[in-house]
Amino acid sequence: MLRFITITLTIAMAVSFLPGVAFGGGGFLLSLTGSSGASGDSFSSSALLSNSGGGDVQGWSFGVCSDPAALSVDAANSGADSETAKNGSPPDFNQISTFAEGATQGVVLCFTGCATIGDVTDFEMMTIDYTITGSSDTNIDYCDSLGSPPVNTVVVVNGASLPPATTGAVVDIINPNQLSASSGTAVLGDGASTTVSFNNVNYPAIDAVQINLSYDNAILGASSVGDDFGFESFLVQDFSGNTGEIVVGAIADLSAPLDNLIPAGAETALFTVTWSTNAEGTSALGFPASAGSPAQDILFVAGQSSLENPTLIDGSLTVVNFNQFLRSDCNSDGTVNIADGVYGINYLFQGGADPVCADACDSNDDGSIDAADMIYIFNYRFLEGPAPLAPFPAADLDPTPGDGLGCDGDADDL
Repeated sequence: MLRFITITLTIAMAVSFLPGVAFGGGGFLLSLTGSSGASGDSFSSSALLSNSGGGDVQGWSFGVCSDPAALSVDAANSGADSETAKNGSPPDFNQISTFAEGATQGVVLCFTGCATIGDVTDFEMMTIDYTITGSSDTNIDYCDSLGSPPVNTVVVVNGASLPPATTGAVVDIINPNQLSASSGTAVLGDGASTTVSFNNVNYPAIDAVQINLSYDNAILGASSVGDDFGFESFLVQDFSGNTGEIVVGAIADLSAPLDNLIPAGAETALFTVTWSTNAEGTSALGFPASAGSPAQDILFVAGQSSLENPTLIDGSLTVVNFNQFLRSDCNSDGTVNIADGVYGINYLFQGGADPVCADACDSNDDGSIDAADMIYIFNYRFLEGPAPLAPFPAADLDPTPGDGLGCDGDADDL
C-alpha cells in the first residue's frame, strides 16, 4: 500500500512539469533580483518565491530568460533556501539546466509529500551567475521558452500546477564610454569655463557628434563655445537669448582621407564653453536628451551608423563671492574689544566655537589664526598698539584674498 501511495504522489508531482498543465491560483509571486555594473563585471541574480496564503507548495518549475548579447550565463545553482527545503535537507528532485538565454529549475521537495513550503517571503529558489557583455540596460525575466519541451513557470499545490505572478529585474549596465562636463568654482563677476570631453573606451573612431548641454541661466550666461578638437565643421545653435541650453553639432572630417576622427581608446576634449557669472550658487551642467530650437538629440556617429549614447556624466559650476568683514572682530558682533581676544583664545585653546569669519580673527593678516592675533587685539585695546589691518575700522572686502582664510563660506574658504 505504501509503495502505491509513493508512486501515485510521484506521478502527481511529475505532472506539474509537463508543458501546458495549469489549473490557476493566486497568492504566489516569483521575483528576481537585479544588479548594475560595466561590461566585464559579474553578478548573481536570485530567483525568489513569496507565498502569501496560496497554499502549501510541494514544488515548482520555471525558466529565467536574458539577452545573450547583454548577459553571459556562467552558472546556475540551487538557492540557499532550496537546499534546506525538505525539513533541513535538499529536495528529492532538483533539476537545473543552463542555456545561452538563461536557466531553468524544476523542484519536487519530497516524493512522499513529507515537506511543503507555507507562507514565506523571498524564499531563494535558485541563483544565476552572469557576466555583463553588453553596454546598455537589459532585463531578466521569467519565461516559458527554455528547454525541450519548454519548462513552464508554475508552483505545485496538492499536485496541481498553478501559474504564479512574476516580476523581472533590471540590470543597469554602465556604458564605459563617457561624455562628461568638467566641474569647477568661480568668483562672482569673473569669467569661467567648462570643458566637455569624450572618453572613447571601446567605440570605433567617431565621425560626428551632436551634443546638448544645459545650465542654470540665473547663475551663468554663455559667452562663447570653442572647438577644442579641431572639427572640420563645428556648428552651434544661437545661444544669445541665454536660454539655458547649448546645442553643438560637429563633423570631424568632411573630405577624404577621413583621418581626422575622434580616436578610439582615448579621452578627447571636444569643446569649451566660457561663461559670465551672474549670481552666487551652483549650476548643474547636464546633457538633456533633447534641447534647442529646432530640438536636437544627443548623437554619436561612426561611419554610417549611430552608436548607443555613452554614459553621461554631469558637471557643475559653483559661483561664490567674497564677504565683507571687520578685521579683529573675532566674535562677529560688529565691534573690536576685549571679548574678541577672549573668543579667539577660547577657540584656540579651550575647544570654543569656530569663528563665523575666520579672516576676521587674523588680526595681523598673516594667513593663519594663532595666539599672536589675540595678543594683537589686546595690544591695540590696552597698550596703544597698532590698529588692526584693513578692513578696519569699517567692514569691507579683504584686500589680501587668496590666503585660504575666508569669511562665512566665501571664496577664500574653499
